[in-house]
Amino acid sequence: MRKVTIVADGLSELTKDTIEKYDIVTVPYRIFFGKETFYIKNNNEFELSTAEFCEKLKTVTKDTFPRTSVPSPADFAEAFDEAFKKTDSVIAFVITSGMSGAVQTANGVVKNLYKDKDITIFDTLHTMSGIGNQAIEAAKMAHEGKSKEEIIARLEDLKPKTRYILAMRDLDFLEKQGRLGPIEKVREKNPDVIPAVQEKDGILHPLTLFNSEQNLIDRMTAFAKKVCEVNETDDIFLTHINNSNATKAIYKALMEHKKESTTIHYYEACAILGAYSGPNSISHSYIGDFESEWL
Repeated sequence: MRKVTIVADGLSELTKDTIEKYDIVTVPYRIFFGKETFYIKNNNEFELSTAEFCEKLKTVTKDTFPRTSVPSPADFAEAFDEAFKKTDSVIAFVITSGMSGAVQTANGVVKNLYKDKDITIFDTLHTMSGIGNQAIEAAKMAHEGKSKEEIIARLEDLKPKTRYILAMRDLDFLEKQGRLGPIEKVREKNPDVIPAVQEKDGILHPLTLFNSEQNLIDRMTAFAKKVCEVNETDDIFLTHINNSNATKAIYKALMEHKKESTTIHYYEACAILGAYSGPNSISHSYIGDFESEWL
């Protein structure tokens, strides 16, 4: 019998099928285009599709440049209320405190409205599918009837092993979101160069530069084979925005070398990623060892 309900950020790249399978509750995130507001609940439930997002980018100005916002206290409260209909104990997996105030907001909601309830706010130190990877592992444990203490102990162990890699054509989106951190130095004038960053210690750091799209494909497909060797859970995430050519090759390598029990979550990313990375990007997440030399 399940003892814990898992709550996850709506930007965690989980699909509706996965959410329903493991009875996860999501907290919607918001994208703003000027005065327009759009909610993203998960990868299948949204008020702005990725295609619509990319189309809106064609007419964006400095005043309407897309930005994201953490869930409101009311959004968190609604998710917690839904979770408590399922169990008396909740763990909420939230975007890294190094890039967002969501952890602080969620803790404030707990302190003000749920001080007598059993809620743990888990700072994932990650974003997007890095959150999803942790949340799905926790949800599987909850589905098996594991206690809250067992789940948190396991996830604290996996948190520093969670890997999130993002390759994108343009760093302007991260810059305007205020999420560049120490990665400014990866900028290049050459339009063919594709910067890649990694989440580390809760913020984004420079990882490598791909000299071309083909160079990205060659190196990322080789890296995919290594990921299949070192991955410590049964889930690997590969999402993209307008880059099916490269991701199909990476996906093929993952499928050819994955363990039998591993699920490859491969699909188009939600529009939130586009607000971070722009209209051409690849997002890759797994849990396990990592050496920069592998890329």
